[in-house]
Amino acid sequence: MTKWLRGKRGGFIAFVAITALVAGGLGWVTRAALELERQQLAAQAKSELDDRLRLALWRLDSFMIPELAREASRPFAHYSAIYVPFPTMDPTGRRMPPGLCLECSPLLTTDLPDWMLLHFSTAGDKNWWSPQVLSEPLRKTLGKVMQVEQKNDAKKVNLLKDLAQNVRNDALLTKVRQQEEYQFAPVPAPAADDKSAQSAPPISAQNSAQKNPAEFLTRRGFNQATQTQVPQVGNFMANNTYYGALGPVGENLLPLLDKSKNPNQVVKSQGEPVATGPMTAFWINTDPQHERLVVARQVKVGVEQACQGILLNWDALQCRLKNVIDDLFPDADLRPMRSTVPTAPERTMTALPVELVPAPLATAEPGWTPLRIGLALAWAAALIAIAAVGLGGWSLIDLSQRRVRFVSTVTHELRTPLTTLRLYLDMLTGGMVKDEQQKNEYLHTLNAETDRLNRLVGNVLDFSRLENQRPRLEKTTVKTGELLDQVAAAWGCRCKECGKELIVENSAGADTPLTTDVNMVQQVLGNLIDNACKYSRSASDPRLWLRARSQGRGLVFEVEDRGPGIQSSERRSVFRPFRRGKDADVTAGGVGLGLALAQRWATLLGGKLTVQVGQEKVGACFRLELPR
Repeated sequence: MTKWLRGKRGGFIAFVAITALVAGGLGWVTRAALELERQQLAAQAKSELDDRLRLALWRLDSFMIPELAREASRPFAHYSAIYVPFPTMDPTGRRMPPGLCLECSPLLTTDLPDWMLLHFSTAGDKNWWSPQVLSEPLRKTLGKVMQVEQKNDAKKVNLLKDLAQNVRNDALLTKVRQQEEYQFAPVPAPAADDKSAQSAPPISAQNSAQKNPAEFLTRRGFNQATQTQVPQVGNFMANNTYYGALGPVGENLLPLLDKSKNPNQVVKSQGEPVATGPMTAFWINTDPQHERLVVARQVKVGVEQACQGILLNWDALQCRLKNVIDDLFPDADLRPMRSTVPTAPERTMTALPVELVPAPLATAEPGWTPLRIGLALAWAAALIAIAAVGLGGWSLIDLSQRRVRFVSTVTHELRTPLTTLRLYLDMLTGGMVKDEQQKNEYLHTLNAETDRLNRLVGNVLDFSRLENQRPRLEKTTVKTGELLDQVAAAWGCRCKECGKELIVENSAGADTPLTTDVNMVQQVLGNLIDNACKYSRSASDPRLWLRARSQGRGLVFEVEDRGPGIQSSERRSVFRPFRRGKDADVTAGGVGLGLALAQRWATLLGGKLTVQVGQEKVGACFRLELPR
């Protein structure tokens, strides 16, 4: 187990575990925060929608309730084309007995909204009538009295026929009762001291007006015999109601008062208690293809029951209602609600059985809210921290391993020359070597090992100085030819000892000047030559090339060999400290500092050090680019 947790493998496992914990925790927090934000936005949208719904319903009901209240307050007698009003006054101001003056329904002349199609009445005897649809005798009679031709609207006639043919009276009354429980308030009877009312005989559905119309008219001033000598009462205004007295119409008026012959006439009196229920709205089927909206009420006159209502034009009313709320819900839909109990009370009108179905509000993308910005910054910080921890940990582990390898390699590199030095010195000082030629060879070997040891220690010290501080450059101007000669003289013997031939090529010109730190350039080129000698020992071609050529405003120095070369995957890693090629331990020694030092020196000089394949696609070619 401990083996798995050591080195890079253990560091990678620990890094993955830490990353999973941080990402998991931050991911859970992000998900919870975004879900909370989504719920808040949904709650805000719902609250806004509810506020709009309440305002829209308030507007719709504010539009409908006054209209329906006006119709609900309409007296029950207005639903008859002509009726007997309450006691009136003559032009002299005298109170007239009830029933003397017959009044036309104001629905004949009132301007009604276009969405009110027809006012109708129906009773238990299966009769349907409307004050807006006149019978032929009444139409002719009113035309003679008012001197205006009375015409029936064909559309209203057809609507009344549809109601009479397709709607049952008892079913309509049942529908009205189901909508609301009515509380009837009977109209009080006339006071006992009202002599004018007491002097006049009561008029009811069972009185003489129904049983004997001729006698009723004679007692009220109409002369059936002469037909033309009935006195004119006159036309006048009282309590904002137009009272028109019917003139001498003779026998044409007699059948109008008989309800069985003329359904346009309903005559009720003060003698019968009259009660009306509230107006309720509901949907009915007037024919198999159409469903219509009706506003109706129940009427009780004594023991009789009737239904009075208004047939509404739903298409026109729907357009009018949509215009009322167009600024709140441009694409809203108003749907009929057929059930008695609303399925969605918060969207149902109070005045009408209509449900408001708003179009979904367009929810804009919230964008970069403060919460999302904070989460993004948290994720960025977490990722940067994880990357920093990972890179830092990986670098520390890699540095630790490289230092271990460095210590091991340096120890080995130091032990080899020290061992050689000690052995040869013991042999020389002990007098074991008698031959002078052999002594010279041993001394030469001691000198080579000493140089090797000196270079190794020098590289370590140079790297240590570069790690701790930036060295100062001592720039001087030198000719390119002189610089190449100095490098060849310093490293020619080293190449010969390794069995290599150093070839110098200068295409830039011997007198080309170069202003730089000459010692540092020589160190870079020396490290490259030493590196080529070590790694091309097994090459069949022993030549090494040191070239110089111009490139733009700078100079390029190349060191090329015919060795095994460097793989493309290692061309960047070989310049790192304590890093060598895969076969370095087998083919050559070293601690992996030569190329690292050379690249850092090249950077200090303002240049660049790279490696590529040799000219003949064999070996390695190191390029040092320097500004002039």
